[in-house]
Amino acid sequence: MPQKEDARAMERFDTLGVSAMLQLESALDRERAFGQVLPEAAACTADCKMKAKEKYQSDVWLEIEHLNEGIVPEDPRSSSVALCDTATGATAQCETDPVENIFEQNLKIKFYISSGSTSPSSHSGDEADPVKIVDSAHLPVHTPTIKRKECHSSILFPTKSKSHRFFLTSFTAPTKCHQCTSLMVGLIRQGCACDACGFSCHTTCVEKAPRACPVPSQQKKGALCLDAQEGIGTAYEGHVWIPKKAGLKKGWQRALAIVCDFKLFLYNMDEEKDSKPNVVVSQVIDMRDGAFSVSSVWPSDFIPARRKEMPRMFKVTASQLSAPSNQYSVPILADSENDKCEWVGVLSDLHKMLRKSHSRDRSVYVLKEAYDSSLPLIKTTQTAAIIDHKRIALGNEEGLFVVHVTIDEIIRVGDMKKIHQIELIPHGQMVAVISGRSHHVQLFPMSALDGRKTDIHKLAETKGCQTMTSGTVCQGAHTCLCVARKSQVFCYELFQSKKISHRKFKKLQIPTNVQCMAIFSEELCVGFQSGFLRYPLRREGIPYRMLHSHDPTLSFIAHQPMDALCAIEISSIEYLLCFKSIGIYTDSRGLRSRPIELMWLATPTYCCYNAPYLSVYSENAVDIFNVNSMDWIQTVPLKKVRPLNSEGSLNILPSETIRLIYFKNKMTYGDELVFPETSDNRQKQMVRHLHSKRRYSFRVPRGKGGPPAGL
Repeated sequence: MPQKEDARAMERFDTLGVSAMLQLESALDRERAFGQVLPEAAACTADCKMKAKEKYQSDVWLEIEHLNEGIVPEDPRSSSVALCDTATGATAQCETDPVENIFEQNLKIKFYISSGSTSPSSHSGDEADPVKIVDSAHLPVHTPTIKRKECHSSILFPTKSKSHRFFLTSFTAPTKCHQCTSLMVGLIRQGCACDACGFSCHTTCVEKAPRACPVPSQQKKGALCLDAQEGIGTAYEGHVWIPKKAGLKKGWQRALAIVCDFKLFLYNMDEEKDSKPNVVVSQVIDMRDGAFSVSSVWPSDFIPARRKEMPRMFKVTASQLSAPSNQYSVPILADSENDKCEWVGVLSDLHKMLRKSHSRDRSVYVLKEAYDSSLPLIKTTQTAAIIDHKRIALGNEEGLFVVHVTIDEIIRVGDMKKIHQIELIPHGQMVAVISGRSHHVQLFPMSALDGRKTDIHKLAETKGCQTMTSGTVCQGAHTCLCVARKSQVFCYELFQSKKISHRKFKKLQIPTNVQCMAIFSEELCVGFQSGFLRYPLRREGIPYRMLHSHDPTLSFIAHQPMDALCAIEISSIEYLLCFKSIGIYTDSRGLRSRPIELMWLATPTYCCYNAPYLSVYSENAVDIFNVNSMDWIQTVPLKKVRPLNSEGSLNILPSETIRLIYFKNKMTYGDELVFPETSDNRQKQMVRHLHSKRRYSFRVPRGKGGPPAGL
């Protein structure tokens, strides 16, 4: 028996020896072959890299996977290797050689989306939607690839070396980027966090982040790190006290103050001792503002504070209105007098640094008062429109009025009451208004704005409507008016000869109540909770989703219901969809066109668009964004300001003195509106003309008689 076991052991040893020899010879053969084809491999690799760069420029994000059953699972790594796939053996060798590692390191980092799907792949064919809504033709698109992972609504950013595991995260408190130290502003999905080491950064800073996980302490930037040349980073932070929402007379409120990107951010905190600051920005003051200053508070400032608090107080000042010149100051209370000196010193030094660097003022709007605030019509104005550079239309509880700002003449149009919306239709030389308690749409010719007596055309079916929009179809040949009433939209073609007439050519049923509308390229865009649809106007057809159900990067919108604020046509192939929590860029197929999202600083109440600038209104300010570059370029510190027209050029400011504010664009040549010399002369009144009951003058009455007839 021992002899048999020894024989078997010798056979196994011989077999292993032969196998090892064969493997060694095979390895030597591969090495010789690789040495012969190395020049070809290097050339192929360079060609692969060039093709990959070209593909990245035209299609940065790999094609989204069609979520059909029966797709064979695929190795996620194959998506990057496939970029340089050829039929030659040299390329196959490149896939396992260090040369391939260099190639993949040069590729841009990719998004990997957690979903129920298996792997990235392409698809084609018709797409039948369960709700019978057909989407645009599915073509290659700049969207993330898919990766299976047991995680809901999160985006993973893997690196080549299996180090960090970055996931798109919604932070619930103000968080700074560990890479650039700037704040990650936004209400949701503000940045990425590594689930292994907690390293957090902007999505745009993922590629710059250290590869090692956890990040070595010597590679971590400090909490305070400002790049003065780039103007990014956090310079200072601490806890302070700011006036309560009802004013300083009601006391102080705890706040977190952060000096970041040459701006002062203030975040409210709850009264509790260990409470975290709210992720919503309470106030932002830009140091680039021409009127920015910081100074101590003195009794001569007439700030209603206790005498013992004065040594710990300082104020930050910035511009508000340019005509009439008006500034606003935010009083801030530090915990101690030394802390106050630190804050004043830091803010002053940074402001001096900014002025020495001759940093460009990126603001686009200058705020001016459009008309005297003493005009009684302004106090109850609900909507407005700019007719031309000398006239504005105001709609309020009393009716519709045209104000000639240069000669102080006012004309009442018709006998309508309670104007809710004004829509100028210049192509059809008509004006549409939503008026009355019943919210009917009424039409009249533009000649009525000059005071001429005309007939009012009423659209009977529109009772109870909430919004409307107008545009042209058939390459401008026809004028179209779309009116929304709850979850229905009526589409009318308007005609004008001797009298205004209309023809209803379409009635649309929307999935839920309409929240906003716009006409793009002869299509009607309708926004509702968590969605947008595009309806063809000049032809029959079913609507297109502007948020594709097959793009998992957009599924979070359906899971977190949010109101639709507006939609913007960036180009014929790209749209910006603004929701109450975030702004999403999509293409004509409803798929994500940009990986980065537009972040709001505070919860918006309105969004207005005047190309290329988006004005986002919140409780304490209006934030201005360039929709093309996605840059946040200006913050207008107006509390509870409300837009009166869709462009946001006319606004009502409900301060102690209710003012009509015009946002003048500094970048345009000339003025859209002429600015009169305004004053707060309380003696000016609306004086009715002797020969017309519809015409008024706004002036100081002469003589000592009683008050003139007026509203």
